[in-house]
Amino acid sequence: MNDPRKPIFDAVRAAARPGLFNDPGNVLALDNLLDAFDVKRPEKNVAPDPAADPIPAGYFDILAKIESGNRPFIKASTSTASGLYQFIRSTWLGEGGAWGGNAALAFGGLRPPVEEQTARARSFTLKNARYLQAQGIPINAATLYAAHFFGAGTAAKVLKAADRDRADLLAGTQATAANPSILRGKSVAEFKAWLQRKTGASA
Repeated sequence: MNDPRKPIFDAVRAAARPGLFNDPGNVLALDNLLDAFDVKRPEKNVAPDPAADPIPAGYFDILAKIESGNRPFIKASTSTASGLYQFIRSTWLGEGGAWGGNAALAFGGLRPPVEEQTARARSFTLKNARYLQAQGIPINAATLYAAHFFGAGTAAKVLKAADRDRADLLAGTQATAANPSILRGKSVAEFKAWLQRKTGASA
């Protein structure tokens, strides 16, 4: 623990009468005096809490490569999906982003910096992670990508299903129509194998 006040206390202790700091009131008085002069208090070395941020290291690099090939201003030809992480318009707005008026361009013609895109992806992914955790689903790149791909609710339903169950029936007609090569006629086991190929992790 780094304590910028220790040298001051040591100097006062050396000059003061013996036992001065045996009185907690004197310690508090000196602390208050140092507060008045803006002397920083000790910084506690708090071990990071893995539960505070369950997103695995490197996940956003994986996600950007999968979704956009690391191209920050690319737009999908069949939807509003835009940018590094292929946010659709409603999700981007829901995370506090702005969207322009040109429907032909990514983000409606705006160019949010990479840092903003990653910050909003982190916020969105953290919500997905919390939902999956509440469903008892372990968090890794594969399960997080399933939530990015489907939405957290549908991802949880698919990930918790038996391997023999039909992924397309669980995902619904809209998701299947948008991703026929990935879902149509495929089992949950086949979908999980696809996730592993994409992310390198097992769901």
